Amino acid sequence: MEKDKSAEAEELLKKAILSDDVPKFYANGFAAFRGNADMGIIFQHNSKPNLIINMSFTLAKTLSRKINQMISDFEKKTGIDILTTSDVDQKMIGDKHGN
Repeated sequence: MEKDKSAEAEELLKKAILSDDVPKFYANGFAAFRGNADMGIIFQHNSKPNLIINMSFTLAKTLSRKINQMISDFEKKTGIDILTTSDVDQKMIGDKHGN
């Protein structure tokens, strides 16, 4: 069953990448917001908003788990710990103070 989902996801990815009808965006920042029934993310490119996605809390939680799983798998396989933007900011502030 997992193999079928993996193959299905790979086929969907190929179709999306090759399609001119599917918008493609790059983000290097974001802001999250929530209401009482759903939430959203404003993606940014170089501090400028370029995409807003609204979603249910159920989808947001499912997406969060999938992203965490993918990052964890990457870190285990490569031995590389991915820093969050907050982690990078803290290290850069330390560098400014001679650390």
